[in-house]
Amino acid sequence: MTKDNKNSKSDVAAPQVDEAAKLKEELAAKDKQIADLTDTAKRALADLQNFRRQAEKDRAHFVAFANAGLVLELLPILDNFARAFARVPEEVQKTNWFKGALQIEQQLVGIMKKQGVTEMPSSVGKKLDVNLHEAITVGPGEADVVIEEFEKGYLIGDKVIRPAKVRVGDGNTSTPA
Repeated sequence: MTKDNKNSKSDVAAPQVDEAAKLKEELAAKDKQIADLTDTAKRALADLQNFRRQAEKDRAHFVAFANAGLVLELLPILDNFARAFARVPEEVQKTNWFKGALQIEQQLVGIMKKQGVTEMPSSVGKKLDVNLHEAITVGPGEADVVIEEFEKGYLIGDKVIRPAKVRVGDGNTSTPA
């Protein structure tokens, strides 16, 4: 082999090595680009899933409260049923008329439940909570404790649509003689 022949071989090998290094760099750059795009796609998919969950939650919330105005207008009817039934004589309670009235009240309660409306449990004996109660009067009893409930409170889901109307204690626990 002549010296020229050796040079020509190394001349050929040098561009091939340069080209291989260049291709490796391009491949590494493409791999990084693929990894970045994959990460971006995963984030976009997660964002889309979060958006869908939030949109469904917002839709359910909107539907639940879309009828709140109508529900608030119907609640006094339930209150009046309760007041009327509390004063019905025992002999009337055995009549078909009274049983029919009870069924109408239960139908209204069922409709309310379908709309997500629930009655708040009685607050008598519990501390006054301004988020759940509307104190309309005070009387003898432990301070800031509910001593009587005049109207039941109602919720849609976990939101108060009507606070319970209550009497609270004024801190004077002595009873008149």
